[in-house]
Amino acid sequence: MIKERIEELRRNMVQWGWDAAITVGQDPHDSEYTPARWCQRQFISGFTGSAGVVVVTMDHAGLWTDSRYWIQAAAQLEGTGVELHRMVSVEDCDWMAWTVESLQEGAVVGVDGLCFSMGEATRMEQMMAARGQRLESRPDYLEAIWKDRPSLPSAPVWIHEDRYAGRSMDDKLAWLRGILKEKGCTHMFVSCLDQISWLLNLRSPDIDYSPMLISFALVGPETVELFALESKFSGEIREMLAAHGVNLHEYSQVGPFIASLDCGGRILIDPATLNFETGQAIGRAFGKDGMLAAASPIDLEKSIKNAVEIEGFRKAYLQDGVAQTRFFMWLENELAAGREVTEWSALEQLHRFRAQDPDFLDESFETISAYGINAAIVHYETVKGHDARLEPHGLYMNDSGAHYRYGTTDITRTVPLGPLTALEREDYTLDMMAMIELSMAVFPAGTPGGRLDAVARRPLWQAMRNFGHGTGHGVGNVLSVHEGPQTIRQNLKPVPLMPGMITSNEPGIYREGFHGVRHENMILCREAGSNEFGDWLCFETLTRTYIDTSGLDLKLMDAAQIAWLNDFNAVVYRDLAPMLTASEREWLKAKTAAV
Repeated sequence: MIKERIEELRRNMVQWGWDAAITVGQDPHDSEYTPARWCQRQFISGFTGSAGVVVVTMDHAGLWTDSRYWIQAAAQLEGTGVELHRMVSVEDCDWMAWTVESLQEGAVVGVDGLCFSMGEATRMEQMMAARGQRLESRPDYLEAIWKDRPSLPSAPVWIHEDRYAGRSMDDKLAWLRGILKEKGCTHMFVSCLDQISWLLNLRSPDIDYSPMLISFALVGPETVELFALESKFSGEIREMLAAHGVNLHEYSQVGPFIASLDCGGRILIDPATLNFETGQAIGRAFGKDGMLAAASPIDLEKSIKNAVEIEGFRKAYLQDGVAQTRFFMWLENELAAGREVTEWSALEQLHRFRAQDPDFLDESFETISAYGINAAIVHYETVKGHDARLEPHGLYMNDSGAHYRYGTTDITRTVPLGPLTALEREDYTLDMMAMIELSMAVFPAGTPGGRLDAVARRPLWQAMRNFGHGTGHGVGNVLSVHEGPQTIRQNLKPVPLMPGMITSNEPGIYREGFHGVRHENMILCREAGSNEFGDWLCFETLTRTYIDTSGLDLKLMDAAQIAWLNDFNAVVYRDLAPMLTASEREWLKAKTAAV
């Protein structure tokens, strides 16, 4: 089927005069999790991972993706005629260089401009200029061969109340307009869904695991023009929005509306996330001198959680800790009784425990439930009927999270199910040491996350081990579980970690064909004090799920690491015990006993 689709695309490319067609797998909003309507990379290649670029020429079809997906991609591309190109990291642009260098001078490269960012287009056009090549946008070009393409989701919109958001929509809009005024701008075009949903305190289950409204927003001096599927809004919400200066328009009208603008102002755009097609329309409306290209100020503002949000996260981790305690107790009892547990049935059971909470909304991402060799696949996909049975030996990894009305969780626990090999025990311990080292870090204010990445990796590097993904990412408040601009990874980004930022701490070790280990907690950046050497920051661990110590080789750990571990487990027991039954408390007390 994939081969036939690629051949049909090539026939269309001949008609359009294209020498190459690029599919980046994004939606018009640069979302991480793509709504079904825009799963174009999957449609044309069969690859289901969340990152990658497909390039189709007349004699080659290739998928470029990073190390998280190499194993998965190799399996899914088999027999499709699509070749896997391995990128070292997700930020690499190898596919751009390959495309430009593989084509003749004067070649035309086609993209779906709605799903290709201005930043990507600018970089590619700069590379193509030396060879006289041209980039051409054709919105929705795959629709010509995608006969049953899904429509926009129609689930209702709801308000993320101020008691959970900590700030009103009016307050956020006033802040943004102040920033725009400082930059000499009258308008800002916002296309990122988490930014719009945060700014207007709106939520909608339009994207799996990310309750964000598919929309565009044009923020002006007095009003906001919001482009979304109008049928999703109740009369009450429409009236509320209108009372706050938000005018609702049909989603498809964003292009025509921008084309009709006749204003002499200046507009702020973020070329990293604004799509190519809409960016060109804005350029025609405001003119080249009327556009300020800069990073969106919303990203940094929403990453620094206010006091209400932080308390919501703390509450969410308590609720999640209860669900996870019950889950791991259930898992241990099931295996001890000799009953069958599979990766899928374990995943479902954890969902049931979380769903018992009345404030539970949904998982915050697709749960990774992986046993043994499957845990070596960083972003393993658990498929019912093709999942492994859990056995009373080796390691089981569960990476999962949840949205509650007041906060979002993300946690990974790798637990021994019985006897471990010496290598499993060593990797389990080294990775635990890496997570603890970052948890204990104290660092100067202004330090970017990339500087701290080495702190986490030190125990692994000392043993000549490493992992290919980042160590930490920001987490949104009932938005995207992965948010920026802060990050803790080897690719250095200049954004410093700041008090109020909530970031994951998740080093890993993956041995293809053997096992995988990942331990993950969520950490809140806090002030640690000041002295003659400056201001200092540290981390508070928010997660309240116990750490299984039975798989550790304590001889590898130092006294400070062991003390941190004992203190963490003691806090978990103290905070969760009042919320558990007598038998659950007894079980958790044994699991959190000092080592």
